[in-house]
Amino acid sequence: MVLNRRCVVESFQTPPARKKRYTRFRIVNARITPASRRMPKSEQLPVDAATFEEWDRAPYPLRLRGGVQHYAWGSTDAIPELLGQANPKHEPFAELWLGAHPDLPAHATIGSGEIALNRLTGAAGPVLLGETAFEQFDGVFPFLMKILSAAKPLSIQAHPNTEQAESGFARENHAGLELDDPQRNYKDDKHKPELISALEDFYALRGFRPLDELDRTVHAMLELSDLVPDETLTHDGMVELYVDLMQLPQREVNRRLIPLMQRLRIANGDREFGKADPEYWAIRADDEFSCDDHKDRGLFSVFLLNLVHLRPGQGMYLPAGEPHSYLEGTGVEIMANSNNVLRGGLTPKRVDVEELLSVLTFECGKPTVLELKRDRGSGTRARYVTPASEFELSRVQLNSGERQIADGTHGAELGIVLDGDLNIDSRGGSNLDLKRGQSFLIPYGIPYVMSAREAATVFIGSVPS
Repeated sequence: MVLNRRCVVESFQTPPARKKRYTRFRIVNARITPASRRMPKSEQLPVDAATFEEWDRAPYPLRLRGGVQHYAWGSTDAIPELLGQANPKHEPFAELWLGAHPDLPAHATIGSGEIALNRLTGAAGPVLLGETAFEQFDGVFPFLMKILSAAKPLSIQAHPNTEQAESGFARENHAGLELDDPQRNYKDDKHKPELISALEDFYALRGFRPLDELDRTVHAMLELSDLVPDETLTHDGMVELYVDLMQLPQREVNRRLIPLMQRLRIANGDREFGKADPEYWAIRADDEFSCDDHKDRGLFSVFLLNLVHLRPGQGMYLPAGEPHSYLEGTGVEIMANSNNVLRGGLTPKRVDVEELLSVLTFECGKPTVLELKRDRGSGTRARYVTPASEFELSRVQLNSGERQIADGTHGAELGIVLDGDLNIDSRGGSNLDLKRGQSFLIPYGIPYVMSAREAATVFIGSVPS
């Protein structure tokens, strides 16, 4: 079942194959052949050739400028305030992207010019990433880092694993879908594990609740209890319930959700729900995404997934196949360099229920909340430990006059200053003065010293070394 929202249900048929085909050279995040990895710099670099050659021989840290995505769910204040930008029209600033994804690459300053990070990686990948990472990640910058600020719930979604992404991407290429076709699910052939670190109170849905909680919840809801047997809910029963709910005809979705939401609104008048209650988020999502004659089936997930409250500094890792939705808050997000998102509701964007269900792992249990772990021997740098091979996320906190020394064993790093005023000094006398909201890029293996002129907080995404 594929749904295109605007409160109208439409069916989607794969269009007949077009003559145009995508070769792997055109694929986003493609495997690049050795012959094409480093094209002549004169053909692709918009910066001064002599200055670039100098940097290529003796690389040093670069100033970085990210790009903003103005998705409708974004807040109007957090990212503009971070960047020091006015926002008189109260436009949503949903995400600040720092990475090399071709949809919105960051730009690095070399001399008096700027170059997109994906183009810089194509021209100087072994210098920027190191030979090992360059080979491991097929000549592509492996992660994307963001500041994410949500004022409204994001879609119920999950991301594919590598095998699913490769298969789905090839299938849609074979169907002749352009990369920017709105009917596409797969924008590239990569998986998309991700990590979110809360900068403020951050609310999300993540993974299916423990079976005993689901059993009590479903049996207590008149609108859903007839779909499950009287006996204790099993894991197979939970999977069957979720699949059935997500595949219900719209008339049946309405028949169940209209009285449910009416009942919750009456209860909210008697006892106002708070952010610790799933009912609070269900009412907010219903206000945002439902119409009188079209209740959004994503509302079912609000009651079946874990409601997570992250405090500042806490994190959450999301592997492939884990259903989730960010509900509200601002955080630092880092992920593999992919844009594959499969949605099941709570969005005006493309919804493909069957494809979403095909990638879910259906694991039940309480989600793990990550805490920062101090680097051994460091009082200033801490990081989140995850199984991701593409990225690590660290936080550096410096008091005024304090410094952090990085030796030459680190992978490529992207960073953003969230507070304070600092300097990055590397070999060869290269200096970057950075203030709140400014970003930087440090190539693989470059020793540097980070010094704070006033108390500073910096988040750094890096390629694991």
